[in-house]
Amino acid sequence: MLLNGMAWKTYLIMYIGTEGKKPTEIAKVLEKLGFETTFGPVDFIYNWSKRPTKAEVLGLGDKLVNALGGSGSVFNLDTHD
Repeated sequence: MLLNGMAWKTYLIMYIGTEGKKPTEIAKVLEKLGFETTFGPVDFIYNWSKRPTKAEVLGLGDKLVNALGGSGSVFNLDTHD
């Protein structure tokens, strides 16, 4: 159930280095984790079905670290409604 009809989202900004995986490879990994590719000030969006807990958001961060290990990338997460 969404709080007051608001959809909670995690916005992901990627910083991709020249050593490691290519942006297209990274995008495929992120899409498998449930992120959608977007244009604008953020690169990817994860849509939550309900208001996430801090543990769930941190767990998503853990999944990103595991999936992107060795890719040469760095990321920033921002979660809100």
